Amino acid sequence: MKQIILTISFLSLIFVKTFAQKAEYVAAMENAIGLLSEVENIENTKQGVSQLERIATAEPNEWLPNYWAAYGLANLTFTETDADKKDMLLDKADKFLATAEKLQTNNDEIEVMKAYLAGARMAVAPQDRWQKYGGIVSTGLQNANKLNPENPRAKLLEAQGIFFTPEAYGGGKKKSVPLFEEALTKFARFKPASSIAPNWGERAANWLLSQAN
Repeated sequence: MKQIILTISFLSLIFVKTFAQKAEYVAAMENAIGLLSEVENIENTKQGVSQLERIATAEPNEWLPNYWAAYGLANLTFTETDADKKDMLLDKADKFLATAEKLQTNNDEIEVMKAYLAGARMAVAPQDRWQKYGGIVSTGLQNANKLNPENPRAKLLEAQGIFFTPEAYGGGKKKSVPLFEEALTKFARFKPASSIAPNWGERAANWLLSQAN
């Protein structure tokens, strides 16, 4: 009986310790993701990415720190003016996303992020890169839609692609409007799996739609 009590006590201590560590991990992630959401504040985004790098190192079995680090690094390229520095940031983002995919296979959010990173690569030099990276964007979105047709970020990136494509090449702001509207409908239905799960994009969809109308 004494042995049973000791065993139960030991298991209880392990549970409490694990729960505390999990709560600490989630709190750290929430803080870092909050910094990334302030896209206008470059320093906060950099700080968020740095925090996520540390969390990814401390939690090698968690895919979300790597995913969010890739997202933050991609966003930093949109504020960087030097093409080589943009590519360096995206090289780093690719590595984080590759790690995330090893930990979480067949995931629609990772497929969307592949498209997001490829779009950022294309934005560095659109005329020179659209042929290579445009195909990667399309493949990522197709894969995401197969895995989860309700993913609002996949529809957002599709709409963005049309928005920034000249009318002469089949795009244009007016043509993007119904796609942004569909994305926002999906955002309204979307429920993130947790407080640290992918949940970005709705604000961008609203803003781009306002520019397209």
